Amino acid sequence: MSAVPRLPPRAVMVNERRVNAPLQYPPMAVLKILFFCIGNTCRSPMAEAIARGLGGGSVRAASAGLRPFGRIVGGTEHALARLGYDARGLASKGFDAVDLEDFDIIVSLLGDAGLAYLPSGLGVDVEAWPIADPYGEDDEVYLATARTLEKRIRNLLDDRAVRELPII
Repeated sequence: MSAVPRLPPRAVMVNERRVNAPLQYPPMAVLKILFFCIGNTCRSPMAEAIARGLGGGSVRAASAGLRPFGRIVGGTEHALARLGYDARGLASKGFDAVDLEDFDIIVSLLGDAGLAYLPSGLGVDVEAWPIADPYGEDDEVYLATARTLEKRIRNLLDDRAVRELPII
């Protein structure tokens, strides 16, 4: 009987900090994801950093806001750091800074209500995730939001990886 190969861990503890390694997906086309919320200061930048971290080179993630706040707040950066994600390069920006048709998936972090802000006939997949806004809350709420996003993004990437597997 042969041994079952062990998959690499998705996260390891280093000095009481969780460090995330990119998920091990089979080679596939780069998946382009846009996450959006209202201010592009908490939820959507978190999602952008988490998707980049989990997807490695197989994901190009971006974020935008309906009314961008103009900066990423400290709670967002602290939550990402605690989970081992890189916040470098995150910036608060609006839809005018991204080409909506350049993405494979657009994810509204406002739930279904956010989909009304997208142009009709866009021609990309859309998802609606009702993620509570942690703005103004304590660091534990930001951390809980980041963990929720991490779980949803893992599921999204796992689902897309399965769709991309070659049929034998």
